[in-house]
Amino acid sequence: MSLERRALVVDDDAGIRILVKHILSRNNFTVDLARDGIEAIEKLVVNDYDVIVLDIMMPRIDGRGVVEYLERFQPENIARVIVMTAFGSSAFNRVSPPVGRILEKPFDIDHLLREVTECCWMTGSSA
Repeated sequence: MSLERRALVVDDDAGIRILVKHILSRNNFTVDLARDGIEAIEKLVVNDYDVIVLDIMMPRIDGRGVVEYLERFQPENIARVIVMTAFGSSAFNRVSPPVGRILEKPFDIDHLLREVTECCWMTGSSA
């Protein structure tokens, strides 16, 4: 039985992508990175993830577009999304379906890890 957990980190800011990858890698995740929603969707088509850490404001396809893709093609994965935003939780209120986990930037590392652990626990992934 494999205990490997997979995460997708989607953010147009390379520093944030690398930071979150480092944090999750140190906590036994295999981490894939995407710079925008197009790259995220390309990875979601071919990989399964225990958690998706997703920025809202990105070029090409933004975080809302990724959530819309998930709603249409992978609705079971909506519960795996943690949204990161510098604009507060109100920035994601108009998205349907609503995403329950919102992490405001700048975020606390311990808070990120709590959200990831809870997300994995709620979706049945071993955390």
